[in-house]
Amino acid sequence: MWSVAPTPTRATAATAGPAARAVAIAATPDGGGYWVTSSAGGVYPFGDAHSYGSMSGRALNAPIVGMAATPSGDGYWLVASDGGVFTFGDAGFFGSAGALRLNAPIVGMAATPSGDGYWLVASDGGIFDYGDAVFRGSTGSMRLNQPVVGMRATPSGDGYWLVASDGGIFNYGDAVFRGSTGSIRLNQPVVGMAATASGGGYWLVASDGGIFDYGDAPFWGSTGSIRLNQPIDGMAPAPAAAGYWMVAADGGVFTFGGAAFDGSATADVNPPLVDQLASTGGAQQVLVVDAPDAASTTATLTAYEDDGTGWYQALGPMPAVDGANGWLPASSRVEGDDTTPEGLYAIGPTMYGTDPDPGTQFAYHQLVCGDWWDEDPASATYNTFQHVACGTIPPFGGDSEALWTEGIAYPSMAVIDFNTPPSGPSGSGIFLHADTGAPTQGCVSLTLSDLDAVLRWLDPALHPVIVMGPDAVIKDF
Repeated sequence: MWSVAPTPTRATAATAGPAARAVAIAATPDGGGYWVTSSAGGVYPFGDAHSYGSMSGRALNAPIVGMAATPSGDGYWLVASDGGVFTFGDAGFFGSAGALRLNAPIVGMAATPSGDGYWLVASDGGIFDYGDAVFRGSTGSMRLNQPVVGMRATPSGDGYWLVASDGGIFNYGDAVFRGSTGSIRLNQPVVGMAATASGGGYWLVASDGGIFDYGDAPFWGSTGSIRLNQPIDGMAPAPAAAGYWMVAADGGVFTFGGAAFDGSATADVNPPLVDQLASTGGAQQVLVVDAPDAASTTATLTAYEDDGTGWYQALGPMPAVDGANGWLPASSRVEGDDTTPEGLYAIGPTMYGTDPDPGTQFAYHQLVCGDWWDEDPASATYNTFQHVACGTIPPFGGDSEALWTEGIAYPSMAVIDFNTPPSGPSGSGIFLHADTGAPTQGCVSLTLSDLDAVLRWLDPALHPVIVMGPDAVIKDF
């Protein structure tokens, strides 16, 4: 069902809260593998890198912004932007800034060569040292042209470099200045750095994957001329300066020189929403309608199919419109409350429309005079399609719809099997139909071109379902 309420301002909905992104990459001591970590605390090992745990699925006070591996490769630290430190494997806990009120957020960390300490660096260049990590200086009291984005320790552990987003380098202790991009106009900001094993040079990496090499750091290539799906977020050196890895925000890994490719975390950092659902009801096709919150009248529809090897995204994401009063659990709805029911539902066996069949694989009925949807809770045929003789009054009342008269909403549409067979007056006529320029009375609507693409894609042999609701609850259905 649909309404003719005033047209709202709409935009494609995003899921609640920021999406996870890959934020750092660290190599194993022999260069035979690496870990990628995400802002949500996930750690993804590749090659000879082993998993020792992660913060994935745990509530974080602040996002993860960096990681460092232990010298043995048998553990690692994660650091959050509030300075919280999380240890795994043989990584020891030596303290954190999690309980401090910071002037600026933490942006990275570096471990000492012994593995018995570490430094944290904030975006103002403030340094926090723990364990056997010695404070050698900071930019915390300086006015910077651009914020600090990362740091690296020297091989001796007696110094470190800080790098700012303009490529400016600040060196302390036995860290030698070899050059910077501080006076160069960059295409994209610098996001990180890596040092050579000798400490005689370093690389800077920009968000477009551009590489700037100084001292004894060889240039092995870059992604500066490649169109990336997501920006680069960090890099790690291969042993003996023989190459380097870069990681992009989507978990993609790029290798250069002797750095071997062992896999990427693109499917792990932000796995498809369909893979995060509690159930898909055994379906091989799933429509996911994800709204930002329970009050939202807009959502995003994405279509997924399981081809036998796993889920892939077949269509979308597409902007969708839902009920004028947002969303409610199915058990809380009543007829006519203008909310869209949360939950997992089958697609009805017959599609309908005032227009001819747009090429659906389902049975299709072109609507004619006398075609109704019974929306009278007192009727014995409540929440079903009914045909009566054209021009006659149907035996049911309520808000039953004369389907053939609704060419704007129903040029083509699918039935969402909510409350079928009816178990009470919790609602009826929940359809996937064309956008009318207004919120619906409980249905989900798409632009007509998107709608017809979805209707043609749906295959009854694959038992499609629709999973829909606010982002906070949709994964539980």
